[in-house]
Amino acid sequence: MTGTVRLRPPDAGQALATVGLTAGRITALVDEGKAYGPRYLVGSLASGFGNARSDVDVHVLVDGLEQPVGSRLHHVGDTTVDVELFPAQWPAREVARLSGVPVADLPFGRVALDPAVRGSQRRWLCRWVHAVPLDAGTGALFSEEEVRALLPAIVRQALDRALVDAAVALLADRATREGADGWTAQASGYLWNRAARGVLEVHCRAAGDVTTGEKWLPARVRRLGLPLPDPGPPADGGAGLLARLAWTPSGVLEAVRVRPAEGLRRADLAGRGFLVNRHDRLFTEWLEAEGPLARVLGEHSPGRLLDAFRRAQLDLVADPDVVRGRLQP
Repeated sequence: MTGTVRLRPPDAGQALATVGLTAGRITALVDEGKAYGPRYLVGSLASGFGNARSDVDVHVLVDGLEQPVGSRLHHVGDTTVDVELFPAQWPAREVARLSGVPVADLPFGRVALDPAVRGSQRRWLCRWVHAVPLDAGTGALFSEEEVRALLPAIVRQALDRALVDAAVALLADRATREGADGWTAQASGYLWNRAARGVLEVHCRAAGDVTTGEKWLPARVRRLGLPLPDPGPPADGGAGLLARLAWTPSGVLEAVRVRPAEGLRRADLAGRGFLVNRHDRLFTEWLEAEGPLARVLGEHSPGRLLDAFRRAQLDLVADPDVVRGRLQP
């Protein structure tokens, strides 16, 4: 699959009818908060999902605003309406910025060669791709051409996350086979299922469906007609699943790096040295390691590494240089 599908968003009135509201009621609510500018319905309702218990998410683009303002929570009966304000110049700025990122064409779609979208940016960019105007006369937030410019970077963010999830599943597979304490086939199966969800997320985004929220992933997969992987640990060690990303298990182990976890600090208490992680947990013993996972795995057991990741002593990240080298034609 090399093309993308521009999903037809629902009409704002049609989407809001799911929760028993109208576009007029929502715009009047936004006006009460003196939030002026183009207003868009975003989130699950704008993406064609949601149900009677869904929240209503609204983004307003405000001239002169330098930083986002949110969330402003309102309640209409039992329905929560979440209004966030964003600088009006941001959509055009992101299109200009991401249009210049080089891309690679893979069997499942186009992927940016360099990471250009952080997690916080991904949240609102994905919502804006499916944004539905609340006011008559307001056009789509992005044109189809602009969406095509944005998608590769949004796909790349999902790819990097999928590679890390796959690396953890590969480690769990080895730890289970070696009989490491606390690692069972059930734990390995859970992590492989997470890795499979990551692969599906990449394919959904490449196809143009960038709806946020993991709970909607099965519905997105069905809507796009994507094949589902079998649950649990794969008999082939993950080769078939990773092939759907044009990747191999050994390639993942080379492309994912081990590094000291974010937020680590040292502390001395009563004459003893401790490591403090980002959750303020203290350790008297910890693992220090850094480098490609394939190499680090030759120095430490998979069970020991998994324990260090679980305790936020070490982090796993996709190495941008290695990933770029694998993506380049």
